Amino acid sequence: MAESKFLKAYCGKTNQYFGLEIKKFGFSWKVVNMIKLSDDEAKIISSEVEQSFFETNANLIPCLKCGNRRVGGCACAKKKHQCSKNMKYQFDCIYCDELKIDYTLPTASEVGSRAGGTVTLSQGQEVKIRYADDRPLSKISVGVGWDPASGANNMDVDSSVVVMSQSNREFELVYFGAKEHSSGCVIHHGDNLTGEGDIQSGDDENISVYLNKVPQQRDKLVFVLNIYKCDERGQTLDSVKNLYIKLYDPDSKKTLIQYRVSGNMSGHTALVIGMAFRKNGSWSFKAIGRSLNASDVQELARRCGDFV
Repeated sequence: MAESKFLKAYCGKTNQYFGLEIKKFGFSWKVVNMIKLSDDEAKIISSEVEQSFFETNANLIPCLKCGNRRVGGCACAKKKHQCSKNMKYQFDCIYCDELKIDYTLPTASEVGSRAGGTVTLSQGQEVKIRYADDRPLSKISVGVGWDPASGANNMDVDSSVVVMSQSNREFELVYFGAKEHSSGCVIHHGDNLTGEGDIQSGDDENISVYLNKVPQQRDKLVFVLNIYKCDERGQTLDSVKNLYIKLYDPDSKKTLIQYRVSGNMSGHTALVIGMAFRKNGSWSFKAIGRSLNASDVQELARRCGDFV
């Protein structure tokens, strides 16, 4: 079955957002369905795949005038498209050049309210690290998790934290080989075998972060994942699913912030999943979800500055 992802499109004629379901056929992504998005949905949804153009699958009718199937690329007169006649969205107007794929990411101001004390982020969104009653935290517990895809064997995914300066030029790595930062601001509890540091049993690895101990010359805590011995074993993130990161209130054990990665990571071996960062004395968390190729965690630490 073809992999399914989602695009957000904007119609300049009707000033309306639409969601386009896409599936991969061979090397091409094709639009197979479309829905109208509410204003609230459009604020938090972002496109999952970026490329120069998209076509539609055969189950959608082409442009009624020229037979074009390229999304937003029809050169016919706009009067041939139903949306320009009655301002209602019709299947044929997916080809109208008024329809554009929106690749912009939601901003921090667009993050919705906490549902039951939890903020769920989409890629690119950020939110202040605070208790449910809006008090700032000095300590957070971080859980990361993943599942092997069907048929994947001997997968060893490791989480790490890159403690980085604002300029990205200086950093220290906290990982399974060095589980505590010299300042004590980050403590990695390793593979979750004994339950140490475990907040939720579903997490694969847990990390304790003391924001009040982060050195003044360090302003970013970048959370990364990589596949151990990926080159030797020939493994990629195609064999991993359900990747997520959660930030917990260590006192109540409740989830404050969560982000589930949904982007395309095909062929890559490492992931910059998110970042806690200090600005004007206040700490926030940003969902990043950017994948890359790195042969080991040291290379990943050196390269993650390109994504934050």
